[in-house]
Amino acid sequence: MQVPVRGTQTQAIFIDQPASTPPWVIVLFAGDEGVVALDDTGPTAMKANFLIRTAGYWTSAGDAIAIVDAPSDRSSGMNDAFRLSEAHAQDLHVIVAALRQRFPAAKIALVGTSRGTISVGNVLQREPRLADAYVLTSPVTISMRGEAGLSGAHWDVGAAPVLVVSNENDACRVSPFSAARTLAQDNRLQFLAVSSSERGGPRANECGAKSPHGFLGIEAQVLSAVSRWLEDPASVGTPPH
Repeated sequence: MQVPVRGTQTQAIFIDQPASTPPWVIVLFAGDEGVVALDDTGPTAMKANFLIRTAGYWTSAGDAIAIVDAPSDRSSGMNDAFRLSEAHAQDLHVIVAALRQRFPAAKIALVGTSRGTISVGNVLQREPRLADAYVLTSPVTISMRGEAGLSGAHWDVGAAPVLVVSNENDACRVSPFSAARTLAQDNRLQFLAVSSSERGGPRANECGAKSPHGFLGIEAQVLSAVSRWLEDPASVGTPPH
């Protein structure tokens, strides 16, 4: 779908649905600069990204997916300032409205990984009632090189359940496990800690997809836990203060 957003700009989303009435639409936000270069077959870039490479998990479980690309005026990439902007939040409002029109009986979950969590966090800050649930995996919580990430984020999000997922062995400097746990504690969010150490090779990028940051080797474990949480948020607790 090409969704009209601001002025002449458009927002591409790729929808896959296994059934006419899926219980959930899982809206996926990739990391890095968010350019997945959608065509009629789906993403043509960032195929190794945790959420992109595992998107089939959701459709096999009976849910629909909606993969979000960068908007037309950010085809070269979205920096943190744009991901945190009111314009981006407005775009996501339009996307969710289009998905609710297409799937009126479904609930909507916004799921981000790495820098994709900044887009989700922006919605949590500005319009927490927009979706029915939010999931932040490997959230970028440390400001570095002029990119703010979710550093200092404070949300009052009682409107919908929010889950933070982090790998205790995540060695990416902008998304350490301890800071993800603190993010959950400070905002009274539910927190899922997982553990793996598999890497795609001795030179694997610690912030890349084939690393603990991208939940390499435990994808099914992580997604099944998220799926259980969507059905029963009480299945995961909040971290102690």
